[in-house]
Amino acid sequence: MDKFSKIQNGINTLIKKGIDYEIYGKSFLGEDLYAFHKGNYQGKQLLITASMHSREYISTLVVLNLIKDYNLETGCYFLPLVNPDGVKLVLEGNKFIKDDDFKKFLLRLNNNSPNFSLWKANARGVDLNVNFDAMWGMSKYTTVLPCSGGFIGETSNSEIENINLLKFIENKKFFLSIAYHSKGNVVYYGFEKLSKKETKISKKMAKSIAKPLNYKILQSKGSTGGLSDYLSYNKKIPSFTIELGNDKLTHPIKMNEIDKIYKNQYKMLKIIVKKYGVL
Repeated sequence: MDKFSKIQNGINTLIKKGIDYEIYGKSFLGEDLYAFHKGNYQGKQLLITASMHSREYISTLVVLNLIKDYNLETGCYFLPLVNPDGVKLVLEGNKFIKDDDFKKFLLRLNNNSPNFSLWKANARGVDLNVNFDAMWGMSKYTTVLPCSGGFIGETSNSEIENINLLKFIENKKFFLSIAYHSKGNVVYYGFEKLSKKETKISKKMAKSIAKPLNYKILQSKGSTGGLSDYLSYNKKIPSFTIELGNDKLTHPIKMNEIDKIYKNQYKMLKIIVKKYGVL
């Protein structure tokens, strides 16, 4: 069994267990985009996302474990695989692509290497986490051409994965958002467009998240177009990016690291829900 099938099996296992879920859309290549829900549907909800960047699929394994373990009353939406096409590229290469021209296109974007293990983008060569409408295109760390990571897209919110995600959250009320990435054992808070008061509140909440994980906190500087940037500024939802795994680990983090990385994640979630959750 290939590694992407293991991830799919993890999702299917949750479905078979009867956990509430919906398919909120399709990826560019037609993969289902799943949102699971546990807890009360009433009141403000928690939002958790993973695998915005393909090579960071360890975050999907963390979220699949969180879905299994979560037994709190406060409602929580889990989106464990935001970028399935990209994750599949990382784990399988471009062999699964049927169209020869598209297969060659992806190969060119990957410097003509068949090894896609460091790929971050979606299947169109757009980095989903710089494509949101939050100072879109203003980071010096991005590019204006399709590539394996960093391309902002033709316009903000241009990618079907992001369009579907934004439609999904549109009429829901969230008290907090956590976007799982890797690596660094860091909790990023704030956004440079936030007010001093908002930044102060964000920092305090970040400390609450980081303490049970024994992670450090850093203010998000120079980051634009990210999901946490968009939610914290445009939607006024306190939003945090958690970078999983020791910085000494290499991308993509091996699946056998999951037990170490998952340690205290659910404990952190319980603390956050108790402190900030609203029924």
